[in-house]
Amino acid sequence: MASSPLTAIYNSLNIGNVLLLLLLLLMLHYLIVFYEFRKMPPGPRYTTLPVFGNLLSLDPSAETLSDVFKGLTKTFGPIFSLKMGSYKFVMASSREAVHEMLIKNSAHYAGRPQTYAFYTQTLGGKDIIMGNFGPQWKKQRKLFTAALRQYLLDVPLIERRVATQAKKLIQFMEEQNEKPFNPSDCLMRSVANVICGITFGEGEDTTNPELDQLLKLNADVIANDDDLRLATVLEFFSWARYLPLKVYDRVLQPFFEIHDILRKIFRLRAKKYDPAEPVENLISGLLRAKYEAENKPDDEMGDVQLSEDHFVITIEDMFVGGYETTSTTLKWVIAFLVRYPQHQKDIQRQLDEVIGAERNPSLNDRSSLPLVLATIMETLRVGNLLPIALPHVALTDTTLCGYRVPRDTIVFANTEAIHLDPKFWEDPTLFNPYRHLDKDGNLITNQGNFYPFGAGRRACPGEALAKVELFIFISWMLQKFTFVADEGHPVNTKGAFVQFPSPYKIRAVKRQ
Repeated sequence: MASSPLTAIYNSLNIGNVLLLLLLLLMLHYLIVFYEFRKMPPGPRYTTLPVFGNLLSLDPSAETLSDVFKGLTKTFGPIFSLKMGSYKFVMASSREAVHEMLIKNSAHYAGRPQTYAFYTQTLGGKDIIMGNFGPQWKKQRKLFTAALRQYLLDVPLIERRVATQAKKLIQFMEEQNEKPFNPSDCLMRSVANVICGITFGEGEDTTNPELDQLLKLNADVIANDDDLRLATVLEFFSWARYLPLKVYDRVLQPFFEIHDILRKIFRLRAKKYDPAEPVENLISGLLRAKYEAENKPDDEMGDVQLSEDHFVITIEDMFVGGYETTSTTLKWVIAFLVRYPQHQKDIQRQLDEVIGAERNPSLNDRSSLPLVLATIMETLRVGNLLPIALPHVALTDTTLCGYRVPRDTIVFANTEAIHLDPKFWEDPTLFNPYRHLDKDGNLITNQGNFYPFGAGRRACPGEALAKVELFIFISWMLQKFTFVADEGHPVNTKGAFVQFPSPYKIRAVKRQ
């Protein structure tokens, strides 16, 4: 009886044949890798493993996201490419590459990766921050910026709402009676209350149990550093969601609870919405924009429909994105000024000369207080809240500094590398606000190597609001107090996505 093909194959198997087969498969794997990465930026091709890619090429001991890639930058230069699980990605760490990616060819890199956690967290990619570029995203961002612009144009309104919280913050610090305290919670709550007032309306703040729960849930997400770091790595492996791991549940559950709270609030406001009433908060602004889009559709986006999920996630973007980075910046400002007290004295001297003690600083004083503005810029540069900008995706086959970048490649802008590059900044790790002032004391902007809010089509839409809040809070605090180190200085950098200072305590000494 003739043997079957399977029997013949089985009989021919031996250790030598198996090893030869594995060798051939490995050679095939590397041929595919080299073909995929042809003409792309250099990278660790020979350590690209099947399934896992270049996972073993990353630094597992790194405490921050940017440190994970520092070894590869030293080996391959400021632009390199990797294979991580199911995805190819490119890291851009030079000023030329970041400028080309974010500004010059912004349209080519306007996409966002729709990986499992991002996609699930945003109810199917329906948000502005991580939503993929397309007609729906363009309409959603247009409605959001239109609603937000109403506040920024009404300077007295926005200033009044920020000043209200600044007064409460000053009062809290006075009540500490120059005793040591950790400023983290009071700063977070003050900024969150500003965002609550802008988003939900006058008088709405975290004394409302639902809004207080939003604050706590978001704080839990940011503080869950270990799970965020692990989930970030798992995102590159499309099959990771099927593993018996609870990390995704722990990361995503707070977002689902946030969605439920915001959906309840949005439905109540939508039910009571009257288009004849004036816009008094972001939600009513979104409802007004939604009403006008439905009743006065423009030719460009008339057929694009936005669901309730789009508006819920947009409100989440405002609340979550609006308070976390601003409050963290304030924590960095105090940490730096305590470490460099001479800069604190210089700011106070300028405040005394321009404002005095009879009134509080206002937004009209910004041009007369360039050192406050320079301090904000320097904090954003050295603090590097987002050391690596949120990931972009190439929407088409394109190039980056002469290298090939295929469509669907994930591309990161390492803005921290630009902010700390000694070629552009003298003593880059030194906190020195004066580097942002010219010889006449005027603020220097548009230096081409400063990207705390991103740039191009995916630039942060809340940049103007954040700058308003930072100016009011910082100028008011330093007019009233001198901050002195007590415990936890110098601070260390922590955080997976957002870099924040490790816990510290200060004393707020009232100025005479």
